Amino acid sequence: MFRKYNHLTPGKNFGLRFNCRGADDKYPYLGNHNGLLMVNNLMKPLFTLLLTLSVVSGAVAQDPVFSQFFAAPLRLNPAFTGISSAPRLTVNYRAQYVTFPNAFTTYAVGYEQPITNTPSSFGLTAMVDQQADGAYTNTYFAGTYSYEVQVGEELRARLGFSAGILQTSIDFDRFIFGDVVDPIDGAGDPTSTMETLQSDAKTDFDAGMGLLIYARGLYGGFSIDHLNRPNESLFEVNENLYAGRPMRLSFHAGGQINLKRYSNVRRPAYVTPNILYTRQAAFEQLMVGAYFGYGALYIGGWFREGFENRDALIALVGVRQGVFRLGYSYDLTISPLRDVPGGLGGVHEISLAFDFGESKELQRRRFRGRYNDCFGMFR
Repeated sequence: MFRKYNHLTPGKNFGLRFNCRGADDKYPYLGNHNGLLMVNNLMKPLFTLLLTLSVVSGAVAQDPVFSQFFAAPLRLNPAFTGISSAPRLTVNYRAQYVTFPNAFTTYAVGYEQPITNTPSSFGLTAMVDQQADGAYTNTYFAGTYSYEVQVGEELRARLGFSAGILQTSIDFDRFIFGDVVDPIDGAGDPTSTMETLQSDAKTDFDAGMGLLIYARGLYGGFSIDHLNRPNESLFEVNENLYAGRPMRLSFHAGGQINLKRYSNVRRPAYVTPNILYTRQAAFEQLMVGAYFGYGALYIGGWFREGFENRDALIALVGVRQGVFRLGYSYDLTISPLRDVPGGLGGVHEISLAFDFGESKELQRRRFRGRYNDCFGMFR
């Protein structure tokens, strides 16, 4: 499971944890130093144990990674900016572990377009990632830019950059701190805590970069997010202990194999094998799989490995028609979390895309200029 288990304050022992508490509890609990954030209504002992272990191991804020990573290209690598032949709009929604009400919910949107008659493209991307029913929220907004160069007769490279802001916010009124909790009577007056926040939101500059290299039918690349380690600290701590949000490193590769034997003009058939490796701080994951398309329909499957545990099997179904694409995927948990009593509810993702490069007016340009078959799954 590659997901956010957050130290609310790097350098102190804060962490995100779901605990088994009574149904009448009104507030989550945020303890200091040895305390852990407990979100009411999210109550499973094994989940608590696994999240606690992530805190003990020194976890810090992590980025969400979409299972349909190809449907959120600007989140994966800014070098994907403008790979279509016309403007494109993408929308993504992810709900993780839905048995726990709003445990992790992520929204993302991206817009991009090439600059006519130039090797440049630009884009805009935004993401809102909410945890514990919105008690803890990360908001990201950035502009992206890519530049393409021809390396060889068929080999090309794209260099991309992103720059924007990352904001971390917490709904302070929804937590109870350890200094107001009586070991016998339970939670006291939440307003009597001695804990103080620097603010209820922290905003900092965030930058990233990426590279893609591709030839006919194949591509490979990498990206680095949070190059400047943006400051997210909300609590008053020793600044010498602060390390910032860890950089996220991603390697990705794949291609498109056109199945000419089964294809025709109206119903193209193709297979797109691909691989994604992501690492951030001590967390890493590997996704391996492919999807198969025939005409307007496509289906796919991936295996996600967390290295410390086998994480999930991912199934995908979608439809592409003209400029429109809709995809749905489900993550089936195969890690020890599958044994949580009552189940976790899996992970649901929905993606929408409007790629105006797929319009009839522009389709005749598909095999000229910067268009390349290997990016078919990203369109």
